[in-house]
Amino acid sequence: MKKWSLISFVGIALLFLLFAQPFAQKADAAETTYDKVVLRGSAESLDWGSDNHPLAYDAEKQLWESAPVELKGGKTVEYKFVYDGKWMEGSNLTFTPSQDGKYIFTFHPDKERTVDIRLADTHSGSVTLNLSVPEETPDWAIPTVASSKNGFNYTVSPMEKTGDGIYTLRVVGDASEELTYFYSLSGEAYKEDRTDPRTVTLREDGDNVYDKVDKWLTIPVAQSVRHDFNHAPYTPNKKDVVQVEVEVQHFGPIDAGAVYYTTDGSIPDGKRGTAVQGRTSFLTVQETSTAPDGLQTSILEGTIPAQKNKTRVKYKIDVWNKSSEGSQFADNNALTSEEATEFAYYVDDYKSPKWAKEAVIYQVFVDRFRDGDVTNNTSVQPDLPKDEQLKGWMGGDLQGVIDKLDYIEELGVNTLWISPIYEGPYSHGYHPTDFMKVDPRFGSNKLMKELVKKAHKRDMKVIYDLVPNHTSNQHDFFQDALSQGTGSKYYDWYTFTKWPDEYDTFYSVKELPELNNDNPDTRDYMLNEVVPFWMEDIGVDGFRLDYAKGPSQSFWVDFRHKVKSIDSNAFIFGEVWDDLDTITSYTGKLDGAIDFETQTALHGAFIQGKSMNELAASLETIQNGYAEEFVAATFLDSHDMPRFFYEAKENETTMKNAATLQFLLPGAPIIYYGDEVGLSQSGDHNAVEEWKDRYYREFMPWNKQEQNREIKNHYKKLIDIRTKEQALTHGDFRIVYSDEDVLVFERKTRKNHVLVVVNQGTENRRLDAFELYNQRTPNRVQLQSLLDKDKYKSHKGKLMIESEAKTVSAYEVKGKLR
Repeated sequence: MKKWSLISFVGIALLFLLFAQPFAQKADAAETTYDKVVLRGSAESLDWGSDNHPLAYDAEKQLWESAPVELKGGKTVEYKFVYDGKWMEGSNLTFTPSQDGKYIFTFHPDKERTVDIRLADTHSGSVTLNLSVPEETPDWAIPTVASSKNGFNYTVSPMEKTGDGIYTLRVVGDASEELTYFYSLSGEAYKEDRTDPRTVTLREDGDNVYDKVDKWLTIPVAQSVRHDFNHAPYTPNKKDVVQVEVEVQHFGPIDAGAVYYTTDGSIPDGKRGTAVQGRTSFLTVQETSTAPDGLQTSILEGTIPAQKNKTRVKYKIDVWNKSSEGSQFADNNALTSEEATEFAYYVDDYKSPKWAKEAVIYQVFVDRFRDGDVTNNTSVQPDLPKDEQLKGWMGGDLQGVIDKLDYIEELGVNTLWISPIYEGPYSHGYHPTDFMKVDPRFGSNKLMKELVKKAHKRDMKVIYDLVPNHTSNQHDFFQDALSQGTGSKYYDWYTFTKWPDEYDTFYSVKELPELNNDNPDTRDYMLNEVVPFWMEDIGVDGFRLDYAKGPSQSFWVDFRHKVKSIDSNAFIFGEVWDDLDTITSYTGKLDGAIDFETQTALHGAFIQGKSMNELAASLETIQNGYAEEFVAATFLDSHDMPRFFYEAKENETTMKNAATLQFLLPGAPIIYYGDEVGLSQSGDHNAVEEWKDRYYREFMPWNKQEQNREIKNHYKKLIDIRTKEQALTHGDFRIVYSDEDVLVFERKTRKNHVLVVVNQGTENRRLDAFELYNQRTPNRVQLQSLLDKDKYKSHKGKLMIESEAKTVSAYEVKGKLR
C-alpha cells in the first residue's frame, strides 16, 4: 500500500489484500488438492511478491509445511498462503512469535485459516526458567517473560503452571547466548518490582534457573477491558445521547466503571470515577456470565450526553472493584489514564460533499504522466535500460500535468488526484522530507498552485495525496531526534523503543519512521500547519489519505474538524487496505475510502473467473456495509498492484466490461492514468524478485499510435453516462437476480431508474425482466440502452432482454419496473 520501490516486498506491501473476500471455509479435503503452496508475509525474512518460501506436502498428515523461517520474537507477522498461484481468501492471518527463532508454518488444506506455527528444532542452547510468585498473585494472572529474545514484549511469552504458585518456561537459542529478562503478569505495568533485568546464559545441554518474585509493581484488575468503539449511534448528531458499551473479562469482582469525556478537543483524564480533565459518566454492570474455568464476562453500559454539532467528543474508559484499589482502562488495559486508549467521535449531521458522490477521479502518478519541463530532469537516467529506468525518476512533472489538463477535461473527468510531490528521495513521493515543499524535480509550490487554479477554471476539483503517517528518515525532524535523543524537540514526534536504532516504522521499513500523531505537538503541526498549507496556500479541494489505518481515530476526528472548518465542502477519503469492517469503522471521521472490497470482487469476476453468484453476494455485502453518506472510491488497479489490462491478458473486451461495471456501481470511480488507453506492463512482475511495482507505473503513452482508441472511447462514453444518469451517482443499489453466469441489478432514484445486466457466460441469454422482478401485473415498460442503440419494449406481459455472452449492458427504465 505504500508506494516505494526501495525493496521488493515494500513495493507491493499487502498485495495479498487484492484478493481478500469474505471467507468461505472449504470443508472437503478432496477439493483442496494443490500442486504448489507458498508462504508470503510481512516479516523481514518473508515478502509479499515471491515464491521464495514454498511449502512441502506431507501425504501422511495431509498438510503442507514450510522450511524454518527466521522470525523476531514479540513482533507480529502478517502472512498468507498462495496455492497454485491464487491467494488464500479472507483477510491476512497474524502470528506473534514468543521469542526469536526459526519457525515452521503449517497449511491445512481443509481448514486453511488455521494458525499453526511452531518453533523449529534448530537451536543449540536452552534454559528452563522456573518461577515462584508472591502470595498475593491471583490464580488467574499468568506470569510472562519479557526478554531480549522477544523485544521485551510483556504479553507474548506466557509461562506454564506446574504447581501452586510455581511456573515454568523454556527459552531456546544459541549456546553461550546471554538472555536478559523480567517477569510480569502479562503487561509492563504489572512487571516485577526491580530495576535491572535478570540475566542467564543459554547452555548446550540446557540449564534450570530458579527465580522468585518478591513483589509486583501492581496486580491486574481484569484479564481484558474491551470497548472497541462500541457506541451507538456510530455517527451521532446534536440530538443523540450516545450509548457506550464495554466488555470486561475477569476472575475477580468488577462492579464499577466510568467514561471520562471532553468536548473541547482536549485529552480526557480520570480514574475510578473522578475526572481530572473533562467530565465523568458512570458505567453500570448490565449482565455477567461465567465460563466453566471461572472466567467472568461482564457487560457495562453508560451514556455520554448529546452535544452540539461540530463537537469533538474524546473519551477514556476504566473499570474497577469498589472494595479494592486501582482500575484498568480499555482497550490497551493500561493502569493509568495517561497511557490509556483515547476514543473519539464527531458530532454532526454526517454528510459527504455532493460533488464527491458525482466525482469521476483521474489518478495522476506525476513522475510517470508527462515530462513537461526537461530542465528539472536532474535524476533521470535515459541511458539506462527501460527496466532500470522504471526503478527511478523518469521526468514526469507538474508542468506535464498542466500541459495535459485539456486531455483530462476532454475525457469528461471532473476530479484530479495528484500523487505526492513532497521533497524527498524517491519519485513516488511517499517518503517526505518536507511536507510543505514540492520537490524541484516535480516543479515548485508556485507551479502546484498554478495547476490547481487552471483545473478550477475547467470546473475540476483537485485532491492531493496527503501522507500523515510517517516521514522519510532523512526528514530534518527525524534527523534531529536521532542526533539529540530526548534533548530534541522532535524526540516524542516519533516512537523510539530503543534510541537511536529501534523505533516504530511503517511496515518494518527503517526508511519510514512512523509519526506519533497522538503527541500534541505532532498533531498540532500536521493539522495547523500542513493541512492549511495545502488547502489555503495551494488551494486543493480535499485529500486522499495515505495509510489511514496508521494514525488513531482520535487523530481523524481532529482532522475532520480542521478540514471542514477550512472548507466544509472538502472531500477526505482514506486508503484503508483491510476488510470491510475496518474500512467502515472510519465512517463519521472520513467522507469515504478507497474501495478495496469492490476491486477484489471485480478482479475475482473478470480475472479469476468467479461466478456471478459470488459477485452478487460480494457486492450485496459491500453495499450493505457502507453507510449512505460514505463515498467508496472504486478502482480497477493502482500504483500498488498489477495493471488490470495486463492481468486480463490485454483482452479489450474484459477491460471494457470491467470498467463498465465499475462505473455502474455505487461510489466514485477512479481511473488510474493510462487505464483509459489500454496501458499495460512491459514486464511480468512475477518474473522479478524486486521493484515489482515498476511495471505498475509505466510511463503514460502519448503517441496516439500506442493508445487503444476503442478503450479510450469506451471510457468517454462511460463518463458521459455516469454524468447524465442521476441513479448512477445518487441511486440505491439492489440485486435483482443472479446465477452462475448472469447478474442483474438496479440503480434507482425517485426520478431515474437504471437496470444493469452482466452476462459473463459463454452463451447468449434471453431474460424476461418482468419475471426477474416477479412483477405479476406488468405495465408498459421500455428499456433504452445507455451503451448502444438497443431498445426493448414490454409486449404481451413480457419484457424480454437479449443478453450477449461476455457483455455488460445498462438500460434506462421508462415505466414502472419494480
